[in-house]
Amino acid sequence: MTSAQPPIVLLGAPHALARAMAHALLQAWETHAPASRWSCLAPQPGEDWPSEAKIYVLGQDWRDSAASDPASRQIGAWRVQLAEQGLPYVMLYGKPAAQWLQLAESLKSIAPSADWNWISEQNPWKPSARMHSKMCEQCGDGDCERQLFEALHKPGKK
Repeated sequence: MTSAQPPIVLLGAPHALARAMAHALLQAWETHAPASRWSCLAPQPGEDWPSEAKIYVLGQDWRDSAASDPASRQIGAWRVQLAEQGLPYVMLYGKPAAQWLQLAESLKSIAPSADWNWISEQNPWKPSARMHSKMCEQCGDGDCERQLFEALHKPGKK
């Protein structure tokens, strides 16, 4: 990419997912545009981020969440904060693989002259990706680990 891109902010609950997605995005960026500077952040509640950032909220599928669970409450709190501050944001829904693809399409739309195709190609959550990626070793998220093991035990999976 030749032009400077605005920083990306990923807000999510659990925070580990947003942090893992930001880390994966930065790794992919370094592979495809190592000479240019760019940032992708996953701030925790109460942390600041650059005012010029493009903001994405990692939503939950309504089938996977209850309004009373902590992740749903945090996502709601992010949305209230953004609305109060009048900041535009994009919601990304579904499982991480789908959120990654939505993020790629959104980035393509905000900077159409840039080559964002590498994002789709580098989806660490795509079904063909290894179940155990480098990010899993650093995640520490019990719910994420449980979901990985449940996916391995589904009928028809080997």
